[in-house]
Amino acid sequence: MCDVTNSEFAARIPVAGSAYQFTYLSVGEFWAFLIGWNVALEHTIYVAAIAKTCSGYLDGLAGDAISNYMNQTLHMDGKFVANYPDFLAAGFILFFAFILVLGVKLSSKVNIVIATINVVIIIFIIATGIYLAKWDANWIDVKGGFFPHGWSGTISGATILVYSYVGYEVVASATEEAINAGRDIPLALLIAITVVVISFVGASGALTLIVPWYEISPTTPYPSAYEARGWIWAKYVVSIGAMAAMVTCLLSIMFVIPRYLLAMARDGLLWNFFTIIHSKTQVPYVSTIIVALVSSLMAVIFSLTTLVEFIAVGQLLACTFVAACVIKLRYAPNKISSYHRSDNCVMEDSEETEVTELKDIKCHTPKMEVTELKDIVKQSAEKKREGAQNEETLLRTTELDSREDGELKYRSYDTMGCNDAAENRALLPSEYGTIKKSILYSRLGFLVQWTAASKPGDLPFYSLMVAVSCSTSATIMLLFGIAHVSEWWFITIFVILVVTCLLCLGFISLFIQDDSIKTYQVPLVPFLPFVSIVINIALMLKLRALTWIRLGIWIAVGLVIYFSYGYSHSKAGKKSKEENEEK
Repeated sequence: MCDVTNSEFAARIPVAGSAYQFTYLSVGEFWAFLIGWNVALEHTIYVAAIAKTCSGYLDGLAGDAISNYMNQTLHMDGKFVANYPDFLAAGFILFFAFILVLGVKLSSKVNIVIATINVVIIIFIIATGIYLAKWDANWIDVKGGFFPHGWSGTISGATILVYSYVGYEVVASATEEAINAGRDIPLALLIAITVVVISFVGASGALTLIVPWYEISPTTPYPSAYEARGWIWAKYVVSIGAMAAMVTCLLSIMFVIPRYLLAMARDGLLWNFFTIIHSKTQVPYVSTIIVALVSSLMAVIFSLTTLVEFIAVGQLLACTFVAACVIKLRYAPNKISSYHRSDNCVMEDSEETEVTELKDIKCHTPKMEVTELKDIVKQSAEKKREGAQNEETLLRTTELDSREDGELKYRSYDTMGCNDAAENRALLPSEYGTIKKSILYSRLGFLVQWTAASKPGDLPFYSLMVAVSCSTSATIMLLFGIAHVSEWWFITIFVILVVTCLLCLGFISLFIQDDSIKTYQVPLVPFLPFVSIVINIALMLKLRALTWIRLGIWIAVGLVIYFSYGYSHSKAGKKSKEENEEK
């Protein structure tokens, strides 16, 4: 579901930054900074964790020779920090950072080769897993049953394993490199997530069929499983695949992080040196080097457990914000146009949208900033509104008129008088987020007449916030109060929360959606994005308290940077200040 919601934004707004840019253009700079800051940290930690996993895998294949030697010579605390400084993991990070700095084309070729090896090995694992399967012994009669830790344990495991699916961020963040982002990005995301789901489910299922779940090695699961069944040769075959998978992740995530920092720095929220791009390869090499150094330091100092505990929360927060932004933008006037880029980076307009004057905007390098895009779209929208003022026929005022048969009828008026064709004209951007005219003019229209007094888009947004609050409360009750599920007060409160949530979603669906989107659209809005929000929140609630404490510390550091530097250097803030001074 996160993949689906990201597809709409990536197709609509082909600039670097993924979840950051989507949040920036929909709910504003401050929330976008928090999302970008947290996702950048999460991905940086992810790089360090994957590098340490690679190091541990090699150590396991070498009979723990590396760890034994390092523990004897450079032993550390082993609690919050690692047992020994993992220089091998740091070497992995620095090596692949060098590959990325050489350019996207080279790193893409390396990635394709590694990914191909990985897919072949996964097919091998699934096929041999079925051949070696002990269905009854490992799935049915196994200790603890098919769900040894219950649904609660399954959800907790899914929360930690969310980081395994963060690869879609790579595609969503590479929109500037895409030739036709409106078509290529949604298609690539759909194909990628389908392959990943099949691979993960198939490979993990095969592993539990080969050996029971309680015998799986946490460091070298597949080699150990084949060794336990006497397939020594297969141990080395799958080791190649495991290393290929981890190297692919390392390359992919290291590709994403510098583009987050690049997008944030372009908007003035981070320091300018993050925007430095190589003139030939168009790679943000300064950001890439900084990320590599920070990740290397984390890999050397911290233990794998400490790193992994923090990974999932940033991604889940980003997915939640993106899903909420999809709903907000669909039901509110906005200045985001649906456009596509040609090969020479020409941004063209879509017909009958709020923006029609973008044909002359050209760029020779992918350096279009989010703030620049907002300014261009705003100017174009203002021009169109000036020419369309005489065409805007429908006022929000209605008059209740009694008929001879006692029925009630609504009559609408325009600036020139009654306009019978008002409902047949093209919608204006200012009408997005207002009650549908077919409902307003119906016999029950008097029930929603009060909505005309509110600003377009406000009521859908407030309803969304109420629905999220109710669903979160209901989820907390199910996760932590399941022991009281049969009591009357539990059932009453839960039903009230669920009904309120459904009523809010139904109320949102009464409003006019933005119909100007010509690229990929998320289906079943607001319901499908809302389901994504609920699932993400449920997963976040299963995280340990210590993870939230660490997140709070990191957010506090980010807020210091934002208010000490980002707020005063924000390009959007400067633009707004200049406009206010002109007025």
